[in-house]
Amino acid sequence: MVLIAPLSNESHSSKDRCLGKKTLIIIFGVIVLLALGACVWGAVMTSKFVKVNKEKSIYSEEFDFIVVGLGAGGSVITSRLSEVSSWTVLALDGGPHEEFSSTHIDPNNLLPVYSFVSPHDPIITSLPLRAANNKIMYLPHFNGLGGTARLYGGINVRPSPSIMRRWPANWTYDDLLPYYKKIEDHYCYYYNEIITGISNEDCRKYHGQYGPLQVNPTYLPEFANVSKLFEPICKDVSQLWKGYNADINGQEHLGCSLFQRYFNRKENRTDEQSDYFLGTSFQGYLQPSVINRVNLRIRSATMVTKIVFDKSSPPKAIGVMIQNATGSYTIKVNKEVILAGGAFATPHLLQVSGIGDPVALAQARIPLVATNYHVGKNLRDHVAVPMILRVKETSSTFPNVGKNSTGYVKSIPNGSKSWIITLNTGLRQDNITDLQIYFSNTNYHSPDLFTNSEPRQCRFGSNGHRETPAEITLRMILQDPSFLGNVTAISDNIHHRPIINFNWESISDYEYSVFNVTIEKFRYLIKNTDWGNLIAEEVYPGIDVPLKTFIDGHLETALHPISTCQMGLCSDTRLRVFNISQVRVCDASAFGEQIDANPSATIFALAERLPM
Repeated sequence: MVLIAPLSNESHSSKDRCLGKKTLIIIFGVIVLLALGACVWGAVMTSKFVKVNKEKSIYSEEFDFIVVGLGAGGSVITSRLSEVSSWTVLALDGGPHEEFSSTHIDPNNLLPVYSFVSPHDPIITSLPLRAANNKIMYLPHFNGLGGTARLYGGINVRPSPSIMRRWPANWTYDDLLPYYKKIEDHYCYYYNEIITGISNEDCRKYHGQYGPLQVNPTYLPEFANVSKLFEPICKDVSQLWKGYNADINGQEHLGCSLFQRYFNRKENRTDEQSDYFLGTSFQGYLQPSVINRVNLRIRSATMVTKIVFDKSSPPKAIGVMIQNATGSYTIKVNKEVILAGGAFATPHLLQVSGIGDPVALAQARIPLVATNYHVGKNLRDHVAVPMILRVKETSSTFPNVGKNSTGYVKSIPNGSKSWIITLNTGLRQDNITDLQIYFSNTNYHSPDLFTNSEPRQCRFGSNGHRETPAEITLRMILQDPSFLGNVTAISDNIHHRPIINFNWESISDYEYSVFNVTIEKFRYLIKNTDWGNLIAEEVYPGIDVPLKTFIDGHLETALHPISTCQMGLCSDTRLRVFNISQVRVCDASAFGEQIDANPSATIFALAERLPM
C-alpha cells in the first residue's frame, strides 16, 4: 500500500507564496488593462476636441457643432445641443474677455453695467436715412456673453397671432407657444390671480414655470405719481388701447399693461424688495452646471473670420477660421456651423465666406462659393419717435419708495419703466399692433438718493436730448413699417464693417397717421384729465412744430433689426441656409417676417425649437 504523506508546513507556505504572486500578477494585469482602457477612452474623447496631428492636417481642433455668437439665440442653442453628451460643442464669441476667466464664469454676476459705447460695442452706423433728413444712425450693440440684451430693458412681449400668419406655415404663434412657455419662470405661478389679474387657467395655458428665465412685472406701488395718476386712463376702455390688459402675452395682445421683464430675483421669488439682475439667455441657459459639461467649450474674445467649405455640390461647411490673441486657426466641424451673431453679423459672415448675391460679392472682390440672393436682404426694424413732457413738480417723477431707519429701502427693478401700451389705431383692417408705447419716467432718480449722473438719453441721431429730472418720455414705436433694407459686405475681411442701409426713403401716409392719431390723443388727455394737470409743457414734438417736420427730424431705430437671412427665402423652415449644407441660423436674422413685439422672446423661442 502506498501512503501519500501529508504536505509539510513548508510546502503549504511555498504554495501560498506562489498563489500570492499569481494573484498580484492578475491584479496588476487588470489594473494595466483598466489604465489602457481609460487611456483609449480619453484619447477618443480628446480626439473629439483636438485633431490628431496627422501629416498635413490644417485643423487645430474638431467639434460636432460650432456656435458662432453667444447672444440671445446662441446661448440657448449651445445649452440645448450640449445636453447630448455624445455631441461636442464649441461656442465662440467675438466680444472681449470680461473680468472672469473663461473656465470660471458665473453668469449670475453678468450685471448690466455697460453703457451703449464700451469695448464690447463694434460701433455700427447706418447709411444716411433719407426719410429722416439724411441722419446717420448709431446702432449700439454688445459683443460679449449675453449679447446686446445686456444693454436693454429685458422686455418680454410676444407678437400677435395675426402678424405671425405672415411667417411660414409651421411657424405660427400656436407653433411657437410651447417654446414661449418653455423659456419662462412666470410670476403668475407665484401670486394669487387676484393680484396678477391672470386666471390660473390662462397662466397654465400661456405661461411656463421653472424655465431658465424669470419673468417679473413692474411694481405698481412704487410707480412715480406721474405714472400712478395715469392708471385710470390706462384702464379706460374708451381709449385707443381699449383699457387695461393684465397679460399682453396672454389671450389678448392689445391694451395698457404692466411691463413683463426678464428680471431675476436673487432671493425669495415673491419678495419684491429682493436684489435682482437682468436676465439674459447666457445667464439663464449657461449656468455653471452647463458650462462645466465635458463636451462643451466656450471661448470669448475669439472672432470667426470665415466659414470653410469643401468643393462638393452644394458646398458643405467643414470648419471655421478663427482669430484671437494667440493667433489664427482653422477648426473642423463634423455636423453643423450654427450662426447666432445677430441680424448684422450673421449675413456679414456668410458674405465674407462667399455666400450671397454674386454681383455684390464681385463688387467686394469676394470669391463666390454659393449663390443666395437673400443673404443680407429684407432688413426690417421698428421705427420710434419720442413724445417728451415736462412736469410741473419734479417730485412727481420720483419713485414712491418707502423709508426706514437707514433711509430708502432697495427698490425692485422698475427703473424708468411703468406702463407699456400696445394699440391698434383702427387705420388698418387687421388686428396687429400699430404702435407700442413705453411710459418712462426720467431715470435721473435711483431709489436711495434720487440721483443719477448719467440719465437716459433720447437718441435723436447725433443731437441727443438729455432729459432733465422733470421730464417723462412716451416712446412711440411703429410696429409694422414698410421699409426693407440690406446688409452688405465691402470686402472679404470680417473686420471691415458692412454697409447698413435701412432704405428709409420716405414715410407713408399710414405711418404718419399712426403717430399723428396717437400724439393728438395724448394732447387731449393732457388738457382734460387729472393726469394732465401734472404736465407743464410738451417739449417734443412741440405744439407749434408740424408733426411731419418733427418725425423727419427725430425718426430713429427701435434697435430691433431682423430677417436678414429670412426663413423661406434665405433659409428653409429648419433654418438651414439655402444652396449650402451644414450651416443653420439661430438668431433674429432668420425671422420669417415682421413681428409686432420686442424680438427677444421670439429669438429665445426660435432657438428652443431649432434642435428639431
